[in-house]
Amino acid sequence: MPLPLKPEENIYIDHKILDGTYSMPTMQAASDHYTIGYMVSGDRRWISTKAIRTSHAGDAGISKPHVYHRNCSMSDTPYDRYVIKVKTQIFQPIIDIIGEEELDFICSNYLHFTKDSQKIIHSMYEEMLQEYNKNTSYSQLILQGMVYKLFFYMYENHIPSEEDEHTLYINKFDERIQTSLCYIEDNLMDGSSIEDVAAYVSLSPSHFSRLFKNVTGSSYTDYITDVRLQHTQILLGTTDLSINDIAAKVGVSNGNYISTLFKKRYGITPTDYRKEIKKSM
Repeated sequence: MPLPLKPEENIYIDHKILDGTYSMPTMQAASDHYTIGYMVSGDRRWISTKAIRTSHAGDAGISKPHVYHRNCSMSDTPYDRYVIKVKTQIFQPIIDIIGEEELDFICSNYLHFTKDSQKIIHSMYEEMLQEYNKNTSYSQLILQGMVYKLFFYMYENHIPSEEDEHTLYINKFDERIQTSLCYIEDNLMDGSSIEDVAAYVSLSPSHFSRLFKNVTGSSYTDYITDVRLQHTQILLGTTDLSINDIAAKVGVSNGNYISTLFKKRYGITPTDYRKEIKKSM
């Protein structure tokens, strides 16, 4: 479980750079605070009792207390992230202004930003970390104002992303399915067959298939295809691997097959997609 805030603190902030393969070992939920996280680098799948979503460098996420979640690796890229914990009563003025319904909407997906906005947000987090580490008698009061400034900058400047189209909203919570989702990410290269995943959570393939559809609203086949294509996108943008090597890394034996799936889904070949990514860097 995330540690609660110290009695004398309303705001906590830290910055960590973790190995890209790091995954949270269990589901966790905050008890007394909201969390505002920002990812400088990395690729993560966020799994909660409410949704399955993905995040990448430059994305921010807001989590409410008592919402169990877990994130796992989608690439080897170092997981560089900032986390701010805000005590519930300090966060309440934000809710009073935007409303609970709007907050739920913001929390349902990661927030995405332009490159210019990412630089501003990164600098705001760094400034807050410096103030937190000063730990003067008035640092906590200063940090409260900085939290409000950060939140409303994010609120006013976030932009839509095609990643949001891949968010799956959970119909009901089932620990076996949540466990299987991280197993899929960790074993994608080996194929993540439905037989292997079902066995990992001690279910028959047929039972697992029905349960997966009931919980996620997606068939296992559609879900694993989507995961493979998301990993293919990441690898095209972060490596110089051939499409055959990428196919092997996402659990597909045939590079032509993954190319066909990729073009059907995104309307562009993997080669052209890689060229577009390099142009934008």
